[in-house]
Amino acid sequence: MREALGGLIATRFSLFGLELRDELDRVAMMVGLAIAAAFSLVMALSFLSLSILFGFWAYRIWVCAIVAVVFLGIGALTWLKVRQLMNAAADPFPFTSEEFANDRKLIEAAFTTPSRNSEAE
Repeated sequence: MREALGGLIATRFSLFGLELRDELDRVAMMVGLAIAAAFSLVMALSFLSLSILFGFWAYRIWVCAIVAVVFLGIGALTWLKVRQLMNAAADPFPFTSEEFANDRKLIEAAFTTPSRNSEAE
């Protein structure tokens, strides 16, 4: 019984380790891509803003205000999208959680005593 329980625990930790490695790889890739995208977008928006500002130099105050409002809108929409993605994100370690739930049910079923009503029948 002890060896079976030890093997069961070792298998579950092995599964947890695999899922943890996959989750860390996914997060690292997402962070790297997010940094690259943010840098590229900031550079593109900066040069676009400077081009518009120098192109309409006589109206520079209005152009700066309009560009700021546009960037504020883009930032707000991006923030809402990130919040939506975080709320819709899948639970981490789904297979390990499922296996632990199944193991708990099996252990509870193995160690529960039959009720007195089932003995009387």
